Amino acid sequence: MRRIISALLLLALLLTGCGGVSKEEYDAACAERDALQEELQETQAELQELRDGTEPMTVTLKGSFTATVRALILEGEASPLAVVELFQSTPFIMCAGKFTEQLEVGETYVFEIETRENIEIPASEYASGYPDPVDIAWYNLQAADVRLAEEADCGLDSCHLVYES
Repeated sequence: MRRIISALLLLALLLTGCGGVSKEEYDAACAERDALQEELQETQAELQELRDGTEPMTVTLKGSFTATVRALILEGEASPLAVVELFQSTPFIMCAGKFTEQLEVGETYVFEIETRENIEIPASEYASGYPDPVDIAWYNLQAADVRLAEEADCGLDSCHLVYES
């Protein structure tokens, strides 16, 4: 008998503690959820339009990247060139200009680039938010400044080039 009374008291205590959520709080949470879902759908539609866009966009490219010098091309009619490679990517050629004498093959440097204005790129590339390191060679980048890379400059997050529209 004592067990039954204890069980009934415990059951009564559990049932009174399960008050739940008021109707107003539930309706507010549902309204917020619906608004956020609508905003998400609109944003996804805008992003898809940018990705599908075939119209080129005119942007400005600026920033810096860290790369290892694989070779220097000093002879010929062109400006001195450097074959450089970002971390775990394919090598590409860039104009090192007056900084060529500072560069040594095998060393890693931070290249600050001259700001390039009026670059036409596909809207889908702009939608990605940052230049693909593989495409850097297409922009005919010129070094504005070069410094020896420190440990913090190296690794996966070594490309700090940005587009501005």
